[in-house]
Amino acid sequence: MSPTSVVRTQVGRYQILSELGRGSMGVVLLAHDPTLERNVALKYLRPDLRLTADEREALMTRMRHEARAMARVSHPGIVSLFDMGEEEGVGVYLVFELADGPTLEETLKRGKLAAEGAARLATDLGAALSRAHAAGIVHRDIKPANIIFTEFGARIADFGVARLPESTLTRAGAKVGTPAYSAPESIRHGSHSPASDQFALAATLYEALSGRRAFPGDDAITVARKIELESPLGIAQGLGFSPSVDRVLLRGLAQSALERYPTCAALGEALSRALGAPRTQLPTLPDQRSLTPPVTPATRYGALLVCLLVGATIGAALGRSRPSPKAVATERVPVRPALVSRTPPSTK
Repeated sequence: MSPTSVVRTQVGRYQILSELGRGSMGVVLLAHDPTLERNVALKYLRPDLRLTADEREALMTRMRHEARAMARVSHPGIVSLFDMGEEEGVGVYLVFELADGPTLEETLKRGKLAAEGAARLATDLGAALSRAHAAGIVHRDIKPANIIFTEFGARIADFGVARLPESTLTRAGAKVGTPAYSAPESIRHGSHSPASDQFALAATLYEALSGRRAFPGDDAITVARKIELESPLGIAQGLGFSPSVDRVLLRGLAQSALERYPTCAALGEALSRALGAPRTQLPTLPDQRSLTPPVTPATRYGALLVCLLVGATIGAALGRSRPSPKAVATERVPVRPALVSRTPPSTK
């Protein structure tokens, strides 16, 4: 992200250096903490959302509660929350550790992940989400843009940031992206739970492995309909993976929350095992596959007929070259005298 200048120069004790970006709900600023002499990421609710006073206060209250809960969660796969404050004109703001590195979204623009990297990503993210869920915290927005690759491994950002249902965001005047990672129950009822985070995690891992979205499309309504009514295409065969990879991903992307894995950690471990299974041996170049004719019943029976004809021809040739029984009977094999036993003559 290329930083841009911002009008506000300070929030609380934090000196604002630049704007890092804007999402559908929040503003992210690069800030400096003069007390601890470190740079941080400061986030707060976008001021241009057309919300009622009650809606904005409800969001602020949720942010306070979730920030306090996040402060008790420590995991290497989660970007740490450092501080929370309130200021006139900003409202509640959250101060996060500045995680330095490309996002998964940026990484996938250069190509999909290898099996080993995807397996490690699955276990790391699954364990991190399960730790947060055990503390009663649901992320609600797992997607490649919120996964950051740091020197210490993959980490999940934006925990503790409250979110509005998409219908409210649309009315509030914010630009809403496609719900490509939202669970069916989140789209239908605005329901979020550890199971909906798991659905989003499975969709993220599907994209990390294949390089394409599980539910592609640019129109939000079209994508939402696909999520509610369709299952994504399998990717294992085309990538040369074990079929168990598809089984794991499709279970994580099940329409019913009850059919998914009991935890995100279980999903991550299952996918890691599946990726470690023996891979299907496929030609490496497409033209090699095109040179191999498909096996059909006709070709199978044709090959059998050729084998029978060849066998009959060889048998006939051997029959003609074999000596007659009479010739075999008249042949005599000379007996070496040294090998013939002789009985001594009787002395009687």
